[in-house]
Amino acid sequence: MTQDLPSLDLSQPWESLPSRATLLAARGARELDLPPSPDVQPPWDIPDLVAITTAVSGRVAREASTGAPASFPLDFDGFRAAAVDVLEEGACGVHIDFGGIPAIQQSGLSVPEAYDRLIPAIRSATDLDCVFDANVLRGDTFAENVHPLTAGLAETVPMAPNFPRPWMEAVAKVVAQRGARLFFSIHSTAEVDLANRYILSAGLAPQPACWLILIGYQYDDATDRLATYLAHPRAMLTELMQVVERIREIDPDGFVTVCAAGRAGHYLATAGLLLGLHVRVGTEDTVYRYPHKDDLVEGNREMVARVVQTATALGRTVATPAQYREMIGLPAR
Repeated sequence: MTQDLPSLDLSQPWESLPSRATLLAARGARELDLPPSPDVQPPWDIPDLVAITTAVSGRVAREASTGAPASFPLDFDGFRAAAVDVLEEGACGVHIDFGGIPAIQQSGLSVPEAYDRLIPAIRSATDLDCVFDANVLRGDTFAENVHPLTAGLAETVPMAPNFPRPWMEAVAKVVAQRGARLFFSIHSTAEVDLANRYILSAGLAPQPACWLILIGYQYDDATDRLATYLAHPRAMLTELMQVVERIREIDPDGFVTVCAAGRAGHYLATAGLLLGLHVRVGTEDTVYRYPHKDDLVEGNREMVARVVQTATALGRTVATPAQYREMIGLPAR
């Protein structure tokens, strides 16, 4: 066994103070099979609550050789059913984006009319609370772009920070005016800098800010936004850490969500949970159950159930919509 020793009193004659060898003998040594009390290691600084949000569109599998699974939402009814499914499994928020969904975009409805039909239909189909997140890229005018906000349909909106600066500034101002929250959609570390340079440094969004890391998404030579290549677990972990570190440098207390995207899928979500971050899952961003197999997920319900189980196994508590609103600074409803 060992014993604690008093500090040396440097006001005394140093010749009277014990040497290293004397103190080493007095302290004693400890074998590895006689460890000290476990509480010498303090608890890690990981938040208990985790917000699990979803992006339920089925567009990710539209060009798959297997075809899109029947449960992947590709029309109004599919979106409504999937949204109810994920809320029942414990998700606190649902992202609505019908880009790339012909059954909605070619329905004859305008962008505002499509949102006015879809989000109220989801609300009427369940008594469960939900924080709706809506895409603001759709439409032929700025009014149509921000309709989900001005109509009171969405409480949060994502925005990649590399669109025309006047448009980004205007969106940020409308978000603030409506008491909503802007999530910076981040595909690379360069976009972290752009968010800081054009929006945060200009005081157009509050800090701590909200961030949505979307790396590992599928792409080819025709893709207008190149994603990050995650070829294996090491690439996934190092790329994720790089993005998180760049965010923490400018926004130490920012609210960070990691999307389960591409092949990395659930592994990427698990890495986010381990880092104390929040996660978004759903068939908008991935089709695969595992990175090393070609098994397809059955749908959004399965993805939420799996990440809830993983979060619980890691000691994280799944946040309710009310808790999610409080975490990101939205007013209670």
